[in-house]
Amino acid sequence: MTATLAALVAFGASAYAATTTGTATVDERADRVAPVEQPVLLVSDSAWLGIKTYGAKDALRGVDHVMDLASCRRRVTGSCRNYDGHVPITLLNELGAHGTHFHTLVVATGYNDSDHNFRSDVDTIVRRARELGYERIVWLTLRANVSYQSPDDYGFDQVFRNNNAALRDIVAAGTYPEIVIADWATYAHDRTEWFARDGIHLRTAGPWAAADYISRKLAHLDGRPCPMPASPGAAAVDPCPDPDAGPPAVDLYGIYPIGEANPTAGFFMEWEGSGAWPATPWWD
Repeated sequence: MTATLAALVAFGASAYAATTTGTATVDERADRVAPVEQPVLLVSDSAWLGIKTYGAKDALRGVDHVMDLASCRRRVTGSCRNYDGHVPITLLNELGAHGTHFHTLVVATGYNDSDHNFRSDVDTIVRRARELGYERIVWLTLRANVSYQSPDDYGFDQVFRNNNAALRDIVAAGTYPEIVIADWATYAHDRTEWFARDGIHLRTAGPWAAADYISRKLAHLDGRPCPMPASPGAAAVDPCPDPDAGPPAVDLYGIYPIGEANPTAGFFMEWEGSGAWPATPWWD
């Protein structure tokens, strides 16, 4: 993890210069909902820390949300230790820390975990989420065409493939109907320019792609309009199509200020916060 974190520090430093309710199941969208009634908690490891590093947090739009992003985070097993000695709390403990306010959990962590206990981890996370009143869990697949190796060699490309396959099996079996797969691994498979050399940490346009992707996925599940158009001057599609239905077709450089001086950028090993929504983003 040390080399990866050093790379993170380096790219972080450079980056700094609607009225009804319903719950989506695996196979169907919810009825159109008022997004303010659907608060979202997104928990990630360092893979998505770039959303803060590159100042892309305002690109997560359309829902009341909190992002909790931390390097070295694991799902249930104790998290690994960062080069500065900090050990973040796990996804499981984050659920308890955030309490009962949320409707949807977005799981964007897993790159520091093994595949030995994936199914039991899913069981543990779902049970805790149910206790806290969550109605939906959007679980991201892990990008697997990568060179990244986690601390203690817990996670690497084959582990990520195994976990993705297990997740699909769990969902197909209907064991946990509240789980919806967000297929980030397929969506981002061919977009190497979105990532650092290890294949998982977001850089440049990648953080904007990730925040835009999850915004569109949630809008699709809620039956809402897309929070952003796909290109400048285009209308936002209503209802938002599933971004997993095909390869990315969003003009990221046209609709977001990628590469511009950014007052919300900054490198942190752990960051909790939200984008500006429903206020206007910083670039408007």
